[in-house]
Amino acid sequence: MRDIRGREMARLGDTTDHGGVVIEASSDLMHQGRRVALNGHLVACPMCHGTFPIVATGNRTHKGVRVAYLGDRTTCGATLMRA
Repeated sequence: MRDIRGREMARLGDTTDHGGVVIEASSDLMHQGRRVALNGHLVACPMCHGTFPIVATGNRTHKGVRVAYLGDRTTCGATLMRA
């Protein structure tokens, strides 16, 4: 599902421009057969040597938590991209 800017939901296994990967996602929200990442879910970042939460900016929520979309960033500055 896309947001109002046409961005796809971020999902478990999607990558970042830092070479990282989304390692945490909702257990009860799926998109195209994969779990959807939400605000605060973690991304492993090899460039920054750690795990960092996603800062979701979309307007859709799941159980009161913002859904993450491709193009959103992590707290280390990485940008979410399609796997």
